[in-house]
Amino acid sequence: MFTKNMKKYIFIVCLLLTASGLTHASTTDGTIAFDYRDAPHAKFQFHFTRELIALAGTTAPFNTVSDIYIRTYETEAGIFDRFVQYYGKTVKAENWQSLQEDNGVHLYVLEVSSAQSSQSDKAISGIFAVVESDTDVHLLNIVGSIPPQQIGQLLASLGQIGIEIGALKSLDAQTFQRFEVPPKPMTPPTLLRTTGKQPNFFSVKFSTKRDASKFGFSFSRSHNATLHGQWSYYGHPIEQIHIRSDSKERIAQIRQALEKEATDIESVMESLPSVNTSGYKKKLIVHTSERLAMISVGHIPDHKNEPFMLAKQFRTSEGEPIHEIRIRGHRDTHLKDVRKALEKGPEDIEKAIRALPSEISGLETARLRIEGEGTQRTVIVTIVEQPLPSHFYFDRSPWVGFNRVTGWELGARFDSGFRKEKHPNTSYNISAPSEFQGDDLSKFFGRVGYGFGTKQFYYRVGGRAAWGEPDSWHLGLTTQLQRTPSVIAPELFPFYDDTGMTILRVLGVPDHQNYYFREGLEVALQWRPIRQRHSFKLSLLAESHDSIEKSTDWHFFNWQSKSKARENPGVTPGRMRSVLFKYDYSTRHDFLGWHNTLLAEHSNTAIGSDFDFTRYQLHLRYAHPLGSHRIRTRAVGSFSTAPLPIQRQFAIGGPGLLNGYPLYAFAGDRGFLFNIEFLFHLPALINWKNVLEFPDVALFLVPFLDAGQAWNASEAKYTFEPKSNAGIGLQLGETDFILRFNISKAFEADPGIRFNTAWFYSF
Repeated sequence: MFTKNMKKYIFIVCLLLTASGLTHASTTDGTIAFDYRDAPHAKFQFHFTRELIALAGTTAPFNTVSDIYIRTYETEAGIFDRFVQYYGKTVKAENWQSLQEDNGVHLYVLEVSSAQSSQSDKAISGIFAVVESDTDVHLLNIVGSIPPQQIGQLLASLGQIGIEIGALKSLDAQTFQRFEVPPKPMTPPTLLRTTGKQPNFFSVKFSTKRDASKFGFSFSRSHNATLHGQWSYYGHPIEQIHIRSDSKERIAQIRQALEKEATDIESVMESLPSVNTSGYKKKLIVHTSERLAMISVGHIPDHKNEPFMLAKQFRTSEGEPIHEIRIRGHRDTHLKDVRKALEKGPEDIEKAIRALPSEISGLETARLRIEGEGTQRTVIVTIVEQPLPSHFYFDRSPWVGFNRVTGWELGARFDSGFRKEKHPNTSYNISAPSEFQGDDLSKFFGRVGYGFGTKQFYYRVGGRAAWGEPDSWHLGLTTQLQRTPSVIAPELFPFYDDTGMTILRVLGVPDHQNYYFREGLEVALQWRPIRQRHSFKLSLLAESHDSIEKSTDWHFFNWQSKSKARENPGVTPGRMRSVLFKYDYSTRHDFLGWHNTLLAEHSNTAIGSDFDFTRYQLHLRYAHPLGSHRIRTRAVGSFSTAPLPIQRQFAIGGPGLLNGYPLYAFAGDRGFLFNIEFLFHLPALINWKNVLEFPDVALFLVPFLDAGQAWNASEAKYTFEPKSNAGIGLQLGETDFILRFNISKAFEADPGIRFNTAWFYSF
């Protein structure tokens, strides 16, 4: 009795006997004619048509094949090499691609053009092979519409129709690797981010909390490394990894695992040991669109607004993935509670956000808005907490200040009203806080101090009435009485924090500001919306101004005051009665974007002022990222209708203004200023982060150009003669903390080369 396989092979032999006389016809694009003129007589030749292949009872991978041509020759001296040379030249001339050309096998394929087939549905219209065995040389041509990933299986299965070519059965899988369809990357988990404040880089504070009473310095320190290579995360390629830790040894361990042991970042994270101590974290953040991953391990604080990776991927109701969720508006709601509720809830983002109030105590509602940029989708979630019974509070704190005018200042501040938060603020800053912190609350505030240099008491007391909706809009009316030193032209240095510079001034850092004395009343109306792009402030001033002289040269490294601090110039004394309007438009985030200011002030003797003028100032600032570099520009124009008091004049010169000239070298009633600088990132010179041991301190080379002019309204004729300079700086840092060293030269012949230093962004 014949077996099933025996019947199959007898049928194949019959087919061979009936069709052995068929010749090779050129009918499709994937066909190569066996037309080498000097070829010897073939010992075997056959043409399998689609019908004959079907009669053989075969299915995949032969169901996509229309024709198979085979010829076999006795091995003769040089016949294989002549076939390879002739047919290899023929197929390459017709744009066939080589898969292998060694070990006795020369294999070529012809891909269907992109006009006939999409990238996701590629097909092979022809396979051609010249194969040498111990006794035979084979020519093989397979024609059809063959999926690329089936080529290897097809060649290995030719024995099913009676074609036995051992070399084709044993081809290495790497031969067909280029046709393998990579698995579709999984959508990575959604990132969760808060707009709330994070720990400061450098702070001095103490607390009255019973469980953690402290006084001293808090300094955040970490080691950093950046790796470049090829890794993956959920199937997504990752080409750059930033590592941050409080231990160089731990960074070396992670580096070794990433460079030698694994290419999957998730498996590397799982292999890292966990430490069960307070403050220790093992954190991974991945931005697949940027092919960037960030690993943080150890006792280190979070970066400002650093995201978390949730345990799952959220989607819209239409199934589109959500890449990031940003939480705003929370006061007493902890991010960890939001994270826990989201991971517990459904993947549909709208349903998950609607479920938050039922999962988090004290939450009244949560609103969401989906923003899309390209393929990235971000959900903005605004949390509205349940109104709590208001209770009266009275916060107080010590206050310490220091500058060259008042010398040491010691005093206290208070803040009282009806607090909406559950817990009063019991942590006090040593440096003077802003009275407008928590400016969405109605409250009374005050600050009283004594200047040991001037031997005078100073105060600023007032009240604030506030209206608005949480994280929607805010309107505040502030009235304050003050008798205190104030700075001249604060709008020229919008990022110069006078109180935050107290410690640096104690250590001898030069003070860039000039001061004058203010005593009187200020009433201000301020409005600000949720996005904080547009805001305005309308102020009424009724106060007297006077000069203050320098009272001390002392600083920590100048105990005997042998070196002299810069003098404080005088101002125009008198009564100031004015109306001041200020409008701000800002898209700034991490010091990038627009920040434009329009300022107008009017003072008139008809309302009891000693000054009569109207002044206008337009301040345009823009900072734009260029990869890891950035460009920053500023243009300022100032105009007045009449001569101005010194404390209102437009003054330029010195760091951040005209770097090639002395501080405030030029002043007048009118003027303009232009600054442009290019921050060129220097990541490849040295690993500065590890050398300096600061967290994420970037290094920039900064070429810059400054130009400006100031003149008086009383001048009979204006002449365009701007002062200008060029220079180059070296800057450490790019966000809250920077350290900048500048070298500049004025274009005029007289001023020499100037050096200056800054600890803040000038614009």
